Amino acid sequence: MASAEDLPNFEGDIERALQLGAPVAAALVVFAHLFFIGADLGFPEADFGQLLRYRLAVSVLFMLLCGLCLTRWGKKYRNIRILSMVIVCLCAVSVSNLTTMTGGSKSPYWTMIILTYFGGTLLLRLSVLEAGIAYLAAYLYHIANMLFIAGDKVHSSEFFTNAFGVVLALFVSLTGNWYIRRLMQSEYETRKALAEANEKLQHSITELQYKRQQEQLRYLQNRLELANDLHDSVGAKLSQINVISEKEKIEDTRQLRALAASVLENVRNFAHILKGEEQVASLARQLEGISESLKSLGRYEVSLVLPQQEIRLSEIALLNIDRILSEWTANVIRHAQASALALGAREKGGHVTIWFFQNNTPLAWRGVAERGGLKSIAMRAQNINARVRARPFKNGTLFVLRLKSQLVAA
Repeated sequence: MASAEDLPNFEGDIERALQLGAPVAAALVVFAHLFFIGADLGFPEADFGQLLRYRLAVSVLFMLLCGLCLTRWGKKYRNIRILSMVIVCLCAVSVSNLTTMTGGSKSPYWTMIILTYFGGTLLLRLSVLEAGIAYLAAYLYHIANMLFIAGDKVHSSEFFTNAFGVVLALFVSLTGNWYIRRLMQSEYETRKALAEANEKLQHSITELQYKRQQEQLRYLQNRLELANDLHDSVGAKLSQINVISEKEKIEDTRQLRALAASVLENVRNFAHILKGEEQVASLARQLEGISESLKSLGRYEVSLVLPQQEIRLSEIALLNIDRILSEWTANVIRHAQASALALGAREKGGHVTIWFFQNNTPLAWRGVAERGGLKSIAMRAQNINARVRARPFKNGTLFVLRLKSQLVAA
């Protein structure tokens, strides 16, 4: 289906209809004049030779008009409209002349003017104004022809029947012409509406395909980031394990065990994400969840500061941040006698900063621990190359998690 832009305008539809209908109408006039030659024999008072010559002359004229309609000049919109008006008007005029030559209003030929009007309405797509001009001009010619050439009496029944029959046909034909044009206009508007709807549908399908392609691209990009994270974090620790294991004598295995435990945790995290077992929430959703859960306890006044725009992080980073914040929140609930809490995040200069403040129980921690929950936090921060710190702040503790820029997803 053509688009709305490619669809021709309504005048284009009329032009094509006239280009087809005008030569057909002219050819039918030729056929009718030649076909009714035999009917002229039924008028003994008329001059058959004169009628024959007249019919042949009219036939030649309409052959020329038919040929003119088929030329490049004749097919132009303005010209084909003029030619169509001329064809229907001359056809009625020629019938009027035949009526005059065969007895005036008493001749049955005048009824062919009615047929001319109806035929013009069916074959030609003239506007009401154009058809009215052509029909009215032929009608006035016919009335003058009957009165002044044929010598009909104004008060005769034949003249009244003739005059009122033709004028009735004129109005009926104009009504039909208006109705057909209206149907064409309605058809055009329907096709245009369908074309516009089809165009919108195609655009929607194209947009949907684009979104799906973008989703697939983001999925593949995320898988690539996971592979890079696995290579960077696990590969580096395996290299350290390899260096330690090459020593001839290992007196303290704590470092080796710590590296192995960290590698194992990383691998588990990657496996959970790749298998779809972990549905990692965005950073904003994690913070909102913690805030809601703390408020539900009824013990704290909680403030939440979220970034204006979404902070996009890799799934590995989000998974570790979720575990870190969960562990720190549990420590605050268990050990801090706080009444007010504040947490939030921001992104600036290619770094992401996450903070958690409680207004009681000051604590200073530099991100290193040998055991307990702080050790788990430190290990997870190390897994994503993040820095964690806690320092006394306003009689309480401010916990800060800061991620390096390379963990921010593209």
